[in-house]
Amino acid sequence: MRKSKVVLDFVKLLVAIKVEFYLNVIDKLTGNIYFVTSDVPLSALSTAVANIQTAMLAAEDGGYTAKSHLKDVVKEADDLFTREARYVNRISNGDETMLLSSGFHVSKQPTPFNKPPIAAIDGEHIGSVKLVGKQDPHGRACIWQLYKGSILPEDAIWVTMATTTSATYFHEGLESAQYYYFRMAIVTPDGTTDFCEPIRKLVV
Repeated sequence: MRKSKVVLDFVKLLVAIKVEFYLNVIDKLTGNIYFVTSDVPLSALSTAVANIQTAMLAAEDGGYTAKSHLKDVVKEADDLFTREARYVNRISNGDETMLLSSGFHVSKQPTPFNKPPIAAIDGEHIGSVKLVGKQDPHGRACIWQLYKGSILPEDAIWVTMATTTSATYFHEGLESAQYYYFRMAIVTPDGTTDFCEPIRKLVV
């Protein structure tokens, strides 16, 4: 029977979604009792992610130099997180509980994508955020909603921000230093999908 192990599928993720994935891994590894002496310092992983976020903003103008730099910093982060994934594999030795606690995806553990994932990154201005969802080839429009609050209640009243033809949406006018939840649904020829799992973002 083959042992479970971390898979390196994160290398192929869209950059914005990759950032959220990497941040989750860092969060799961921080204070993790299984992975104490990491091969890659968590501070180095955090710096690598911050470099991607900065480079993403700089590359929005479409300049060749900025895009080239973004590609370089993403490659550097991928290499660091790949090293960390191998460390997790070595320490866990196939223990699924340990593997899953790391935040990485694990082999033999199906990763359902029934709902489109969504990522949120800081915008250029205070109180702004950029939302990036998974592109649906059959999608005609995307519906974006938010809820303000640090905890999401079951009876949350969602506010529709906009309906766009793109799976990327930039929103301004949010309150700085406040938590928001965001979610997205896709309008297709067969109807509107369920809203994706909401994500929480501290707006700066």
